[in-house]
Amino acid sequence: MEEAHEHVSKAEKYLKTSPLKLKFTPEWDPAGDEYSRAATAFKVAKDYRQSKQCLLKAVDCYKEIHSIFQAGKMLDQAVLVSRDMGELGDVAELAERGALMYRQVNKPESASGLLDKAGKMIEKERPEDASNLFEKAAQTVSTEDRPNVAADFVSRAARLHVRTGNWEKALQDLKEEISYRQEGGSQPGMAVMGLILIELKRGDVVAAEKYANQFGGYLDQGQRRAAANVFQGYNDQDYDQVNDALSCTAIKELDLVFAKLAREIPRPKQKTGDDDDDDMGGGLC
Repeated sequence: MEEAHEHVSKAEKYLKTSPLKLKFTPEWDPAGDEYSRAATAFKVAKDYRQSKQCLLKAVDCYKEIHSIFQAGKMLDQAVLVSRDMGELGDVAELAERGALMYRQVNKPESASGLLDKAGKMIEKERPEDASNLFEKAAQTVSTEDRPNVAADFVSRAARLHVRTGNWEKALQDLKEEISYRQEGGSQPGMAVMGLILIELKRGDVVAAEKYANQFGGYLDQGQRRAAANVFQGYNDQDYDQVNDALSCTAIKELDLVFAKLAREIPRPKQKTGDDDDDDMGGGLC
């Protein structure tokens, strides 16, 4: 703590002007360095609040001299301190600011890395904020001609939207994932199944079948068979065929978020008594 306060005092001295000493402008660069050192010392002492304050002061100092990359690094550290403080609401904001600075100095890899790191920190407690960070990371790497990496980022964002029931954004992200994977030459079958399952969850079988027809070539044999049985089951209002198709191995082997979504999809009304008909839905799947 003593060391931290010494660095703060030095920083403040660098910022003071003195016409008598012919010092008319603050010395931003050394002041920023001192605030950075103070932040490190405060963090070691576990005084996270003062550490964060010093980092943000360092950001302001470096911005004054257009040392944008250094300012971005301070925000990068402020993200970690905010996590340690439990101030997860600040994590996304600081990460976005830092990533923007990295991009301004043509450091897109540092930008996407910061967004990725911050998104992972908050995805359980603040999934909507995390999905936004992953989407920005995808946009960042897409400008570098790295479509498969962009697809991975937007895929994670889509799954978080599914978790929170934000179907429109999930659909949008999954479509972007398909586009990125098409560009990168990788298989988007999982994303296609995601589109189908979301529309089924929303009760729009027609839209789900449209996606199956549009992108069905990317599905593997088991996924195509499951989708076909689901649509046939809905067409016949056959509970057993739909339920068997949505419970088959091809569906269970999807990402956990999609496998769980399949269990929540409404089935047709279950037949009882003499209305029950034997079908081959489960066997076919």
